[in-house]
Amino acid sequence: MCHFNLIREPWIPCVAADGEPIELSLRELFAQATTIRGITGDIPQQVMPMLRIALVVLYGAYADRRGDCDEMCELWMEVWESDGFDMARIDAYLSRYEDRFDLLDERRPFFQTPDLQYTAKDVDPLAAIIADVPKADRTLFSMRSGSGVASVSFAEAARWLAFVQAYDTAGIKSPVVGNTHVTNSKVYAPKGAVGTGWLGAIGGIFVEGDNLFQTLVLNWVLYDPSTGDDADVLLGRDGDEAPWQKDDAPTTDMVLQGSFHGVVDALTLQARRVRLVVDEEHGRVTGCVVCYGDIVRAYDNNRSEQMTAWYLSANQGKKLGRNDGNEPMMPRTHIASRNLWRGLAPVLQASGGRHRELRPGVIGWLEEMQRYAGWRSDEHLLGRVTLHAQGMTYGTQSSIFDASVDDSLRIDSVMFRHDYDGVKVLLEVIDKTEESVRALADFVRNLHIASGQCTNSQAARDDVVEMAYAQMDAMFRDRIARFTEDRDAELYGKRWQDDVHRSLLAMAQRYLDQSPVQAFGVHIPDNRGGKDSPMTSGRALLELRGALNGILGAIAVPETVSDDNKLEGDDNGQ
Repeated sequence: MCHFNLIREPWIPCVAADGEPIELSLRELFAQATTIRGITGDIPQQVMPMLRIALVVLYGAYADRRGDCDEMCELWMEVWESDGFDMARIDAYLSRYEDRFDLLDERRPFFQTPDLQYTAKDVDPLAAIIADVPKADRTLFSMRSGSGVASVSFAEAARWLAFVQAYDTAGIKSPVVGNTHVTNSKVYAPKGAVGTGWLGAIGGIFVEGDNLFQTLVLNWVLYDPSTGDDADVLLGRDGDEAPWQKDDAPTTDMVLQGSFHGVVDALTLQARRVRLVVDEEHGRVTGCVVCYGDIVRAYDNNRSEQMTAWYLSANQGKKLGRNDGNEPMMPRTHIASRNLWRGLAPVLQASGGRHRELRPGVIGWLEEMQRYAGWRSDEHLLGRVTLHAQGMTYGTQSSIFDASVDDSLRIDSVMFRHDYDGVKVLLEVIDKTEESVRALADFVRNLHIASGQCTNSQAARDDVVEMAYAQMDAMFRDRIARFTEDRDAELYGKRWQDDVHRSLLAMAQRYLDQSPVQAFGVHIPDNRGGKDSPMTSGRALLELRGALNGILGAIAVPETVSDDNKLEGDDNGQ
């Protein structure tokens, strides 16, 4: 019988401090965490599932330290300020469940259901769990040949196993022996609940430090930061167990459990019943069996899931008969076409209210830790960190992958403070930029009108908008990274808006330069604002300038300034 124990065998791809790729076992991951930049994967979306598995080990290793909120703060600071993880504690926890981390164990294979079988067919090829295997409806990540893949190593199979539990598509599944939710020999996605893997239903956000040790501790949320109540401590909660801690193997049936038992359950939800099929002679995984597993609803899981932003859903409230003020909280998913900085408002904008915080829990937690440390900015308790967004979007009733999300952003941790004026300034710049980009799209439409083209398609507007954001992307990432507490927030924001203003005017000039000669003539559009009025390129430019001045204000800072007057931080120093 083959064995592959994830505690001892290398399976987690990482980048070492010197930039070299390295593959580590789970134990090595913790032992070398201070010398590892971060986790990688076969595709980026494997990173968050593997990171969450490591976080659960951290929760489990310190579960006996459960206490009140003050004690949780002390514990977090104790670990954060150490030189690395207490490996005696980590080893003790891993040793306790060592046999449960065997990917190929007959009785309790890791993240799987033993003896899982389809009722009416053999097994599926690996394309059922591997996202980058070419298929007619699933070529999103394809880096492989059209023939797909016949087998993978045990290490790669473990990574895809973590991925499929987190992101698997919904849709019709083949029934397995013991599944009681079969209709016409098919198993359908559960109604009113999450049909994909749990991470597919949220907009995953995590925080990265300078190394993997910092990253794990930064995302280690020990109590609900929206309340600060001792009753809301997350560490060591009764009944909140990882799959490997449970006495019994998963049932083969689909289980509608509703909500999470705690943060550990959320981090390692077994959304699928899976069995990997092994070719023992060659030491490879060759197939799989996959069906629905533990199913939760999407709403009101904010007290357990700490890695997503939320919103109050009036539509879901109507379905549940919940009135204004008691709307259910739904996870806010990513928009694949938008860069992370364009969607910072839900991540940074504090909403207040007991159990009603809409920011990701990890953001509220890091604000809490800064408060506990007395805002020790002079000691750089956190300093700059990296916000990392990952996720998947789906098409056709969530039965196929549509797009992937993987974006990161350097940001000063002062932005996690709800009382910092710079947060409002930053978000206002982003909002005004969005409005200004729409004005640029109007300008381009008017140029088309002036040239005799009456096109007003949404696709054409979208192209202008996306091009504008692409050209300003580097500027925004730079400005956000260098927006620190020592800045004059209002002045920094105004100079930033001026940069946006100049950039949009430069784009407008390029569009104007590329216009056909007849654009300088006069044309009367049809039904422009309900009135027929002549349009020229000059008028289009005048309207744009007026719109930008109204949104961003007149440019107050000269484009070329002396070194003594340049924008603070323009030396690109970090």
